[in-house]
Amino acid sequence: MSDHEKDYLLQCFATDVPRRRVLKGLVAAGAGLATLTRFADHLAAAPADEAAELTIFAWPGLVPDILKERSVAPFNRTYPKVNVKLDISTNATMYPKMLASKANPVISGGMFNDVFVQRGMGDGLWVKPNDEWMPHRKEIPPDIMPPGGYGTIFQQTPFGLMYNPDKVEKPRSWADLWDPKYKGRVEMWDIYFDAYIAAAVMSGKGPSVEEGIKLWAPHRQNIGAWTMSPTKVEDDVSRGEMWLAPHWGSWAEQARSQGKKVAFTIPKEGAVQWGGHMVTVAGFSPKVTELTQRYLDTWNSEECQLGWVTKGFFGPANRKVKIPAEMLKLEAMMTAEDAAKKLIRYDVKAVGERMTKLKAMIDQTLKV
Repeated sequence: MSDHEKDYLLQCFATDVPRRRVLKGLVAAGAGLATLTRFADHLAAAPADEAAELTIFAWPGLVPDILKERSVAPFNRTYPKVNVKLDISTNATMYPKMLASKANPVISGGMFNDVFVQRGMGDGLWVKPNDEWMPHRKEIPPDIMPPGGYGTIFQQTPFGLMYNPDKVEKPRSWADLWDPKYKGRVEMWDIYFDAYIAAAVMSGKGPSVEEGIKLWAPHRQNIGAWTMSPTKVEDDVSRGEMWLAPHWGSWAEQARSQGKKVAFTIPKEGAVQWGGHMVTVAGFSPKVTELTQRYLDTWNSEECQLGWVTKGFFGPANRKVKIPAEMLKLEAMMTAEDAAKKLIRYDVKAVGERMTKLKAMIDQTLKV
C-alpha cells in the first residue's frame, strides 16, 4: 500500500478523531489496502455511538470526580458505547494547545470561563449549541448566559479573597491586599483579571482591568508569587508561604473541605461575578458534535447540578435546583439570581478581545 493511499484513507476521517485513530493503528500495523478499505467502509457505515470517543476538557480540584459520578455515568447509561475521556487542565494551559491544534482538534468540548469563551469566539474555535441536543438550556435564566450565543453557563461562584486564618485576620476590603505588613505574602494571577477589576471598582474607576493594574503598581512589592493554577495558589496559602490571594469561592471551599488551611470571604466592596461555561469545539463530524452537546448538557441536569452545589461549592445555573439551607450560609454560595444582582459585572467580550495586551501590561507594570 502506497503512502498516498494511506494518506487518502486517513484524510477521509480527518475530522472524526476516534475513527481516524483506529485506521492509524491499522496502518502502523502494516495492514494491506484491501483490509484497510473494508475496515474504513465499515467504520463509515457504523452509527457514531458505536465508535465514538469524546475527549472533554475539565478543570482540576473536585470537578473530575463530580463529572465521573454525576455526568459521565448517567450519560453512559444512555450511550453505553460512547467513551468519555476527561482531559484535566486549566484554561490558561489548555486554550493555547487547543488553538495550536485547531486544524486537527482532539478536544470536542469542555469548560471555560467568561473571558476565554469570548476569546474562542474571536478565534473561531466554537460551534453554537443546538437546543434540541441541549434541552436543559431552557432551565437557565437568560441574564446569566454568556454574550455571543456560543457558551452555556452551568455553574457560578463569586471571585473574592482566600486567606490563611492562622496567618492573618479575615480581610475586609480589597485594599487589605496592599497593607505593607503583607509584603511578599500576596499571590496574584497574571492571566485572569478579576482582581484588577475589583481594585478599579473599589477605587471608583469602574470595572476596568487597565485601571486596576495601574492601581496595583505602587503595591507590587506585596506580590510574593504569581500563579495560573488554582491548586498551586491553594497549596501556597495553606502552607503559609503566601497568606492571601484573590480566588474563586468554590475552589477555596473545595480546598478547605480537603483539609487545606484556607478560608474565603467577600470584601465589603463586593466580589466579581464568575461563570463556568460549556462550549463545543469546531472541526468534528456532525455526529460527534451532537454527541458532545448531548453529553455536555448533562452538566445542567438536576443530578449534576446538585453535585456542583454539594460537592463543588458552586452556585447552580439551573433555576430548578435549590441550594441546601446550610450551604447558603457560606459566603462562596449564592443563587444565580443573587449572583446577577449582587456581584460585580464587566464587559467580558471587551476583556476577552484584549487578553494578550492585558497580560503584557501586567508583566510590564507589576513584574519589574
